[in-house]
Amino acid sequence: MTVVIVNWNRRDCVLSLLDSLLLLEHRALTVIVVDNASSDGSAEIIRNHPLSVTLLENWENLGGTGGFNTGIRHALEFSDQEFIWLLDNDAEVLQDTLDQLVGAMKRDSSIGVAGSCILSPENRTVIVEAGGFVDRRSGTWTPNLRYQPYTPLQGKGLVEAVDYVPACSALVRVSVVRQIGQLDERFFLHWDDIDFCARVREAGYRVVSVLDSPAYHGAEKGYSSMTLYYDFRNALLYFGKHFNGVSLLRTYMNVLSNYMSSLVYMRLMGKTTLANYLGEGVCDFLAGRFGRSRTNPAALREQPTSKHSVRDNSLCGCTKVILFAVGSYEEIVSALAAVRVLSPLASLAVVVAADRAEAYRLPGVDRLIVYDLLKDGLAARLKTAGDILAERYSYGVTAGKGFTIPYAFLLGRNFTFEPDGALALSEVSWKSVWKLPTALLLGKLCAALLLIPACAAARIRVKLAKEPSL
Repeated sequence: MTVVIVNWNRRDCVLSLLDSLLLLEHRALTVIVVDNASSDGSAEIIRNHPLSVTLLENWENLGGTGGFNTGIRHALEFSDQEFIWLLDNDAEVLQDTLDQLVGAMKRDSSIGVAGSCILSPENRTVIVEAGGFVDRRSGTWTPNLRYQPYTPLQGKGLVEAVDYVPACSALVRVSVVRQIGQLDERFFLHWDDIDFCARVREAGYRVVSVLDSPAYHGAEKGYSSMTLYYDFRNALLYFGKHFNGVSLLRTYMNVLSNYMSSLVYMRLMGKTTLANYLGEGVCDFLAGRFGRSRTNPAALREQPTSKHSVRDNSLCGCTKVILFAVGSYEEIVSALAAVRVLSPLASLAVVVAADRAEAYRLPGVDRLIVYDLLKDGLAARLKTAGDILAERYSYGVTAGKGFTIPYAFLLGRNFTFEPDGALALSEVSWKSVWKLPTALLLGKLCAALLLIPACAAARIRVKLAKEPSL
């Protein structure tokens, strides 16, 4: 049995994971850590860890796909192996995590990949995902059992068939890898494990989530501008590989509409760098350029929204405040605390994406408003907007950088929560709400113009390319 872990500048995380693997010393494990040219001293920490580890050092960052493939190729040199266990460097496993995965695979030879039930590190009794399903209508994925309580499902031997399991804890049958090949390195990161699982299913094997195999992996990391490019380009790559005809046309139209509307919106909001970054995704897909983005992540870091910060009691008399949850769990909790200091008597509502909602039923939150920008129809969006308008909120706060929830435009006054704990005045308000319908209409127009070139690129540059081999 070989464990493959990929690390890039996450020294503390990989150290914690290796510590948790010490609990499995009774098993004959070969642990391979692939370091993607980290600059934070990770390699030295890994070499000196008490767990026996084979360290493979890539000379550059090859992403999750390239890193896992480096480890997989090394692991396959051992001909008597039956399984390879893929782990993210920021996962945490328990003593029975691996045993439950192996047991499920041993009992059913039709299973090609088995994934753990991923639990929240913030609330260790809540499920983050037990695998998931690809949503062709929205061009994205839907986690299975998201934020459901884990205790009622634990210990019942439940194994659920899913479209994919995340590579943060996935056991792969070696014979299947030899048959279909390794991960597709064109993805670099995001959609790579979903694509691999799709290929496993297309080869006639099952992909399952083993609910009695717990692993902890955070989901509440918030919006990340760095992943915009990969989410967009790789969605086009994934659906181009696995769908055809009218089905592909419909999905591509939805994917292109969502992302091109976002691109126009960012440009109207003055976020030129992010707009160009998103545009780079579709241009690279059309040109057949895959792998790592050419844009340096450091170039995507945003400056503070405003120089005008609120640090006095000017908001003390406000009666209703609404917080838009965009950032990480820590950012949102900190923003809630800051609002409570500035407006201690106010009723507080939190607006949050549907797949994150259960994490924010927190003390002090009087109301939760849930939305799904990709899946909500016009009626649902209008209802959410009407609910917010009817409450006449004194002001809104966006916790997290890089993205503004469209509903924030319904307020007369908005702030952003800054890293130093202050609320900085934002330019977003009802006076600039015209930017939303403009972005939506222009985005759909751009999508219509790009639809046929995208389908042609899927045929020429995606489907005719060879699958990654060993």
